[in-house]
Amino acid sequence: MPRIEVIVPVRNEEQSIPVFLEHVAALRFPNGVDLRVVFVEDSSTDGTRPLLQRLARDNPAVGYYALARGFGQGAAVSFGLSRSTAEAVIMMDVDGSHPIDVLPQMVREFLGGARVVQCVRRTSADRKGYRQLGATLFHLVARVLTGVDTTEQNIFFRLASADVVRELMRHPRCWRYLRFPLPRHPEGALRKIEVDTQERALGESKYGFRRLVDLAVEGTLSQMPATRFVALMVVVALIAMVAALTGWWPLAIPIALAGVWVVYRYRCLYDPDLLRRMQVVECGNVSGQ
Repeated sequence: MPRIEVIVPVRNEEQSIPVFLEHVAALRFPNGVDLRVVFVEDSSTDGTRPLLQRLARDNPAVGYYALARGFGQGAAVSFGLSRSTAEAVIMMDVDGSHPIDVLPQMVREFLGGARVVQCVRRTSADRKGYRQLGATLFHLVARVLTGVDTTEQNIFFRLASADVVRELMRHPRCWRYLRFPLPRHPEGALRKIEVDTQERALGESKYGFRRLVDLAVEGTLSQMPATRFVALMVVVALIAMVAALTGWWPLAIPIALAGVWVVYRYRCLYDPDLLRRMQVVECGNVSGQ
């Protein structure tokens, strides 16, 4: 019986979790599948942790890890992936922004031989105009700088087989943004499902303007090959040097500082100790408990 774990990062999601689990329980999955939900609790300040304790006590198909301090959504998912021993995992949000109804189809695609089932956002209801404009601008800039079509993974809602997860865990630069090279071979290894999404149905968004900009920077850098990054930094250095030599110090200094900051952010993505620093203060119904 294949075991599939749904890895869900949560922070202050006391309202969303019961609705999410109720919706999952109402779905009809293929026979012979052992589906479990594992929450990675990331420094909540509401009643999320006590709720997870009760849920895990009452339902063996619900597990959780409670982290000592927060490292962000992507890192929380990657932590859950690193601890999973399932044949496949599904990465998704709990707030209703990822359509839960598509889960049985994702499982069927996996049972049919897919190694990755990637959901691709087709529409997003109720998305604010500035966020839509920002997303469009991000995909354009990221495509130019990285050479990667970021619209192919415009959400991290996907199923991945255990071997794909193991490969992902070998690349720290992918841990925070959760985008990685999708398998192309053999034929059928990658399946895509177009979905219509919405802004979160419950609670408040944790992504303000500053965090969205930070996520865009992180997303672009995480998908940029090292050779392309070095070439870009050489160009930035040359521009700063020319500006300095021609007396344009008010321009040269900000460009140089921006280059240093970008190098720092790029190096931070290659942090092999990130997951080891994520300490678990308690857990329930999980592998290795």
